[in-house]
Amino acid sequence: MKRMVCAVIALLLTGCAAGQVRSSAPVTDGQPAATPETAATAETAESAATPAPTTAPPQGLVSTDADVLDYDDIRLIGYERAFQPYPETDYYTMCKDGLWGLMRSDGTEVLPCRAPQPLVECFIEGRRWHGYQDNLPWDEMLAEEKRINVLLRESGDGMLCAAHDGGTYLEFVYLTDYKVYTYSGSMGPGKLAAPTDEDMLLYSGRVDGYVPVQTGVTEDEGDDHVSIISDGQYIYRRRNGSAANIYHYTLADYFFDATLAPAERDGKWVYLGTMGEEVTPVCYDSVYYTNTSGDGSFLFRRAAPLLNGYTPVSRSGKFGLLDRAGAEYVPCTYDGLVWDGGTAWVKLDDGWHQYTIPGVTKPDPLDDLPEDITAPDTRTFSYARVITEGGRLNLRAGPGTEYDIVGKIPEYTSLRIYGSSNTAPAWVLVQYQGQFGWTNLDYLERSY
Repeated sequence: MKRMVCAVIALLLTGCAAGQVRSSAPVTDGQPAATPETAATAETAESAATPAPTTAPPQGLVSTDADVLDYDDIRLIGYERAFQPYPETDYYTMCKDGLWGLMRSDGTEVLPCRAPQPLVECFIEGRRWHGYQDNLPWDEMLAEEKRINVLLRESGDGMLCAAHDGGTYLEFVYLTDYKVYTYSGSMGPGKLAAPTDEDMLLYSGRVDGYVPVQTGVTEDEGDDHVSIISDGQYIYRRRNGSAANIYHYTLADYFFDATLAPAERDGKWVYLGTMGEEVTPVCYDSVYYTNTSGDGSFLFRRAAPLLNGYTPVSRSGKFGLLDRAGAEYVPCTYDGLVWDGGTAWVKLDDGWHQYTIPGVTKPDPLDDLPEDITAPDTRTFSYARVITEGGRLNLRAGPGTEYDIVGKIPEYTSLRIYGSSNTAPAWVLVQYQGQFGWTNLDYLERSY
């Protein structure tokens, strides 16, 4: 049994898991787009024109007077947010003399530059780093992994992760009845279900918002499971099937709670507004998230989303900072720039300098904790995986079974732990698909 569908890709993994939608056509890059002439607003039009290269400190940013970093390159690390590639905001991967390492976003070196390619964070269990030992002989890997993991645990910076199979996924599909469905499963064919308002709010920011959709066909796999073969192209659609614009994209991001989302067409990236309109020229290059070939070479494959209203962008080999209106707050004239939602590292002649934006601070994850969810007594930070022997784990409003159930979490889901209770030490505060809640440690396996 076959039905025409459109499938939203929410899981493009490197090393950890494979996406469930299979493309039937190769993705090819088009010709580079022309350099933009103007910005999204008249006030910032001058910043979007191509200026002469400069290494002067960027206007609009304030120096923190932090130590200058002597790296050749610094890049965002690919992680995920609700099954979609998304930057890690507390760490970067940095390069010196062609080798890569790990640093905190404040500039503290965690792992010296030794890896042959940029590090990637495990999409299944957070703060597990892939790729650091790829250039070591096999007989040295295990001993070195143990040694490094001891140091990482002592410093609270996660641990190394070897390659392994993938985990669960959730995508959106669009059927010929002009309705959007969720498509979810674990390492194989998935099931279809009607999306909830909460799903649409999470992925598009609105109940009637847009999500990227891929056209393809489903094949019945039995037991209400289907597999999907796509054509590798995306269209932004509402769940009633209406398209946002006339364009097809080779890669596309969700909006989540941001005003812009990046999408790729003709080999370049463009940023869309929440109504589906393109608010920047199609001119930006990928800045993070590597794809690796068989010969060990790699390419960056993703543009970054807005992180607290700004995002690093690159065009013509130079870097800048885009704002939520689609204008270059810092024009693309610098040899390197990364942003974690509160501070930027910008590459000048003598190295990487740290800057802030006046009035902008990095968000505290618990700033969005709802009033009906009990706050933790102790703030902690770690990751864990759900182990329920096939069932779904209850997410509760407080640390105990007497509190209301506010959600259910599938087995093998990786969760970030935000805090604990002094009166109920077996309970921890976690977040699943944007929903905060409490769960019992008896059903969690800590990553570190």
